[in-house]
Amino acid sequence: MSENRIGLLVGTIAVTVMVFLILPQLILLVQSFTAEDYLSFPPKHFGLRWYAFIFGDETWRRALSTSMLIAVLVTPLAVILGTAAAIGLDRGPMRLRKAMRTALVSPMVLPHVVLGMAIYRVFLPLRFDDTLAGFLVAHLVLCVPYVIVTVGASLQAMDRSLEQAAMSLGASLPVALWRVVLPLVRPGVIAGAVFAFITSFDEFIVTYFLASRQTTAPIQIFSSLSYQLEPSIAAVSGLTLVVTAALCGLLILRGSMAGTTQVA
Repeated sequence: MSENRIGLLVGTIAVTVMVFLILPQLILLVQSFTAEDYLSFPPKHFGLRWYAFIFGDETWRRALSTSMLIAVLVTPLAVILGTAAAIGLDRGPMRLRKAMRTALVSPMVLPHVVLGMAIYRVFLPLRFDDTLAGFLVAHLVLCVPYVIVTVGASLQAMDRSLEQAAMSLGASLPVALWRVVLPLVRPGVIAGAVFAFITSFDEFIVTYFLASRQTTAPIQIFSSLSYQLEPSIAAVSGLTLVVTAALCGLLILRGSMAGTTQVA
């Protein structure tokens, strides 16, 4: 089989998988603009009725505000901790790197049910559950690994001779890290921040273990689904989908612009 046919086959499979994954989300997004009291596809009448409802309803507004607050607070903390950890792993003892990296990124591969139960068992005796600080710590456990992975990849691709040149010209290690290393790994830092925000805003399982009185958007969606399927759920899901797609689009656009700049 020629390379062109193999490329065509791989491209066809990739497009098919993308359509399979994205089509249900697009259908839900279209349904969120219904003006009816029930979900249907395609909607008979279009409108922003249910988007106005979720921003006007106190329960939905409080849930969205809580999710946004947690994500906004977690993102910079995850970036700071994850970037520091990635630099430490890149410069740390060779014998400990693999074990430490595995431990730090393990929350990415562990089932969230197991992780949520473990965090709940630790937080309960400390009365740390159902508190904003508890949510922040729990979400940091989930978000920091994404920053470590993205920043670590940028560090691997970085030209170390630039840092060595800065230090040979008299820059101290902290100055070289701040003025040379961090600007070079900025794409990884930005990507980690985007992934951290999305992960925190969409997190349900671990938050569900900790929450009793406070409610986030994913928990409110689950609670609403327990009674009936309302178009308001589609509106919240559509809003989340648009925000996530916008952040990923900005990330891809920035990466394309950075690549064009380097080529130029």
